[in-house]
Amino acid sequence: MRTLTRYILSRHAGPFIFAVIGTTVLLLLDQVSKRFERLIGKDLEWAVIAEVFVYSIPFILAQTLPMAVLIAVLYVFSRMEGDFEITAVKASGIPLSRVMAPLLVCAVILAGGMTWFNNTVLPQSNHHLQVLLTGIGRKKPTFNLREHTINEVLPSYVYVHPGMIDREESVVHDVAIYDERNGQESRSIYATRGKMGFSEEGEDLYFDLEDGVVQVRMNERPHAFRRIAFERMLLKIPDVANGLERDTAAIRGDREMNIADMRVEADRGAQMADAARSESLVYAQAITRMLLDFEQPLADAPDPWDGPAGGAEAGQSDVPDPADYIADRRDDIVDLERRRDGLPAPPEAPARREIEPGPAQEAAAPDSTTQVAESAARRFYSASDAANQFQSYAEREVTGLRRINQYWVEIHKKGTIPAACIVFVLLGAPIAVRFPRGGVALVVGVSLGIFGAYYVSLIGGERLADRLWISPLWAMWAPNVIFGAAGLVALARSTKVMR
Repeated sequence: MRTLTRYILSRHAGPFIFAVIGTTVLLLLDQVSKRFERLIGKDLEWAVIAEVFVYSIPFILAQTLPMAVLIAVLYVFSRMEGDFEITAVKASGIPLSRVMAPLLVCAVILAGGMTWFNNTVLPQSNHHLQVLLTGIGRKKPTFNLREHTINEVLPSYVYVHPGMIDREESVVHDVAIYDERNGQESRSIYATRGKMGFSEEGEDLYFDLEDGVVQVRMNERPHAFRRIAFERMLLKIPDVANGLERDTAAIRGDREMNIADMRVEADRGAQMADAARSESLVYAQAITRMLLDFEQPLADAPDPWDGPAGGAEAGQSDVPDPADYIADRRDDIVDLERRRDGLPAPPEAPARREIEPGPAQEAAAPDSTTQVAESAARRFYSASDAANQFQSYAEREVTGLRRINQYWVEIHKKGTIPAACIVFVLLGAPIAVRFPRGGVALVVGVSLGIFGAYYVSLIGGERLADRLWISPLWAMWAPNVIFGAAGLVALARSTKVMR
């Protein structure tokens, strides 16, 4: 048995390493084709460009390792069955499951190592890559100008809207520049053509504009307007960084966090959803109290139209004239209208009755939540106001729930993709044994089909979880369950011992 185990592992070692290198290089070349155009023309050192692709490798490896497992299993078992080695093993009384056992053990070890890798190494490399790409994007920002788009050149101050860009000559056509650097006026500059360039120090950006107009609007006098035409204008935008800066304190995204950090963010989403539900409950209770208080004075008063009071003599009636009754109640009506409109009650008016919240209400909403909801209730005027407020609470709750699912999807993904190594062993070996003479065509075709179906399932599950249709647990683990079950069924049909 030990000889068989060593033989199986040695047969898989070479194809697995070759598959890892091959798939990683292919995906890395895909990254190069996507990013290289954005990197050239930035006056970057080759070491910085190489660093971008080095930091891309961990993310690629997290995807290619399960691929390599499937490719190696399909290739080796197809070759072994084609050489009648699997038939000989079965004839010796050894089932196919025993032949696969060493690979399953190695797949479990590899899955555990990948889970650790995805939780420790991968978030750091993703963060460093994002910081590096952000710094590169800020370096020589004119290279990143997009046509027919408002581009931010100097944050919150200068924006550029080019019609057409000649990147080789650094020339923009039909360009509009919005300059808000002067707090007292706003300038809009329109030119048919302009050449871009940096100063020798690489910090100041210059626009050499031709055939245009400057429109100036005074902020203190909105109706004042000046229009200046020019044939040529040199516009200087100082302190536009052209150096490579790395902001290591940048906010991390979900793929730049480990499991502990993502659990904290998911808990924040839960707090957001709970606060929205609590405020909605308190808001509904506050509106109910306001409506009850509005009717309370009239409800508590005896109904003067009920007929003669008990004990009154027959034929006598205490029913007052309606006009006299309304006149007597005018002060109460005025006070109720003032409270409805949110105005303070006059000194002689009795204070509005308050209902103390019960233990259940106190547990549902903290003091701050109660104050916020009751403050919103005091602005209640109509049913449409209440509907808008309840809709706002519902949107906040949905945002919190989506935040929970977003981070829990990434948490489960750190274990789901590594577990695919085990699933691909269960699925790949029976398929290879079933079609022994498929050769390279079998390996390529089946691998692409399984990879495509598996990753489409993952992406589809992620989308469903983001829309709150299914839980993140099932969204991420359902593909492994489905493909694993298919592998077990195929293994059961292929495990036949010949005697």
